[in-house]
Amino acid sequence: MSLRLHFAVRSDVGHVREGNEDSAYAGQRLLAVADGMGGHAAGEVASSMVISRLADLDDDIDSDDLVTELNEAVRDANRQLRERSLENSALDGMGTTVTALLSSGDMLGVLHVGDSRAYLLREGILSQITHDHTLVQDLVDQGRITPEQANTHPQRSLLMRALDGREVEPDLSVRQARDGDRYLLCTDGLSGVVSEETILETLLLPTPQDAVDQLVDLALKGGGPDNITVVVADISEDRGEARPYPLVAGAAAEKRSVPRAASARSGPDPRYPDTESAAAKAARIGRPGFHRRDRQEQASDRGDGESDDADGDGDGDGRRRSGRRVLFVSTVVFVLVVASAAAGWTYVRGQYYVGVDGEGRVALFQGVKGSIAGIHLSSVLSPGPLLSEVAPADQDDLRHGIPADSRNEAKQIIARLHTPSPTRPAVSTTPSPSPTSRLKSPSLEPAAGLVPAVCQAASPVGIAAPGCPSTPVPTPSP
Repeated sequence: MSLRLHFAVRSDVGHVREGNEDSAYAGQRLLAVADGMGGHAAGEVASSMVISRLADLDDDIDSDDLVTELNEAVRDANRQLRERSLENSALDGMGTTVTALLSSGDMLGVLHVGDSRAYLLREGILSQITHDHTLVQDLVDQGRITPEQANTHPQRSLLMRALDGREVEPDLSVRQARDGDRYLLCTDGLSGVVSEETILETLLLPTPQDAVDQLVDLALKGGGPDNITVVVADISEDRGEARPYPLVAGAAAEKRSVPRAASARSGPDPRYPDTESAAAKAARIGRPGFHRRDRQEQASDRGDGESDDADGDGDGDGRRRSGRRVLFVSTVVFVLVVASAAAGWTYVRGQYYVGVDGEGRVALFQGVKGSIAGIHLSSVLSPGPLLSEVAPADQDDLRHGIPADSRNEAKQIIARLHTPSPTRPAVSTTPSPSPTSRLKSPSLEPAAGLVPAVCQAASPVGIAAPGCPSTPVPTPSP
């Protein structure tokens, strides 16, 4: 059965940020969001470059290998980010998250890097189908903290994976779509502010546009501390209707990096005829209402006569005071960032686990598994036996890392694992949870023939709407 997407997109700068570093795209085959980072417009560049490259996949050519298409496009975009940052030092350190769905027939390929999210609403059950690549999610997976503690953890914004020009492995999977499914893609400007229960209630609204508008408004009412970008798409049987124009929002619309797409939520412009093509519109329109202009530009538009000499004494002292304020604020921000990083590093160095080192030996590690910007967050304190000397039943746990509350406990775990007798009982350890997203549960649906029954969710996060069972039956994780 051939399915099609009915979608809506909206992006908003929020109440705190001066610019929008998010980008989004929705078309007949592709849905994608990206949350840029790096400051000084670098985040805008990164997210718009990745969305622009992914948009090349949104044609009418079906593919039997959706994840390969997505993976190659993102790797190519990552290479472009590296080359661009080498050409322009002002862009050094830029990066972005990305979450994308690519459809073919009744199948969806899913690609995910970072902490943006994808959700599925099916038969009244909301499931998160991506897994956050953050430090706090790793701590939740290891049982170190609870999901509730993760929401207020001082390092909750620390990403373990992002597209920044360095090598990165995206999460890739394939799902079977159903007529009546509704998908939500969003940046953390929504998921970090609006609760899962409220997201579910809002996604039950009749149309994607209704849901998009309400979700963004809720995030703004919640303070709008970050850029907010939302894509909602309904899956329905393709009956040959005319295809909608693709939509682009956020920084990608501002930079006009997707020439064949119209800017989302721009509305009609009386200065141009209705017959204007989508490509022509995209070359002209920006992102009205999504990007807060700086105060100097606003003052110029108002014609209020503000100048550098704000105090009116003709000596330009107003500009100097403004410069001092900027310097003071920059200094305070720098101190806070350093203090936060120091606290996070202290926490990381207080953690221990048993894993496998680069030489294939069981080893005691200090820190947590993973790396940031190429810097490993753990180091080997003492090597142990070869992995091959450990019972096969324990080897998989070791590859994932067995957490320990102290250095001594880690040593005891190694001692128990390295028992000469081949008939020794298997060590009882708490298995690492399978990857789950920032909502802490991304399980993916099997292909056709293994699809569960009505009201079944893809993750333990499932929240039932009225009329559906309150406890969904889990499906296998990928």
